[in-house]
Amino acid sequence: MPFVPHSFEPYNADEEPAITIDKFGRLFINAAMRKKLGFPAGQPFKMHVAFETETGNIGVALPGDVNVPDTVAPANFDKRSYASARSFIKKHNVKVGKYVYFDRKHGWYSFRLADAVNP
Repeated sequence: MPFVPHSFEPYNADEEPAITIDKFGRLFINAAMRKKLGFPAGQPFKMHVAFETETGNIGVALPGDVNVPDTVAPANFDKRSYASARSFIKKHNVKVGKYVYFDRKHGWYSFRLADAVNP
């Protein structure tokens, strides 16, 4: 049986815009998504976060790009691009995992769970 060579090209998981909900109750925005949003690396930022109950999709939007009530505060992301999302996760029963970007509508960037069959 012949050997099949494997190429060890550098793999960059951040080439695909995505967000992650981790087991520590945090929301993370990867480098590709920060680039799409125009955020420089290492700088804190704010984003509105929303949940679509029917599909389980997550939406993020820049403050000012969407109409939300004045009582809705955006999430504060630190210089590592993490935001505490425990209340969001608990309220909507959000699944832990990677959510990939698939669409932008009305100012909201939409993400679906990477292993979801029907978004």
